[in-house]
Amino acid sequence: MDKDEPHTGDSYSRKSQRKAHAGDSPDTSAGRDAFRQRVEERPRRIFVCIGASCSEQKSRGILTEFKKQIARHNLRVEVYTATCLSQCLRAPAVQVFPEGTFYCKILPRDVRTIVSEHLEKGRIVEHFVHDPFAAIRWNDEIDS
Repeated sequence: MDKDEPHTGDSYSRKSQRKAHAGDSPDTSAGRDAFRQRVEERPRRIFVCIGASCSEQKSRGILTEFKKQIARHNLRVEVYTATCLSQCLRAPAVQVFPEGTFYCKILPRDVRTIVSEHLEKGRIVEHFVHDPFAAIRWNDEIDS
């Protein structure tokens, strides 16, 4: 194709793509509602880190306990393993979605509290929460 010839392929622009999905855009009220509904319809997901540091801190026991407690409470929660959640200094680590909450340095006995409070009642258990971006925000505030 000569660079002076117009392109006649089947591609389409981002603008037309955005227009086609405008109702689903999180930038509109209808889009936010549609997105929120899709998120709420999905089961919660838990990722238990089984990387080297977390495994040394008995993360497999935490994984087993999550499965046991979720079954006991009959909750609609999917449990997955993660190779690494990049929280090695705070091992063992677990992340709950859709919130993205990190629970770190937990023990198998702490799982019961996380399941009953966070997964069943929707209340994040602040005692075990780790905010991986807190140091970044703190450094940004210092630099400002």
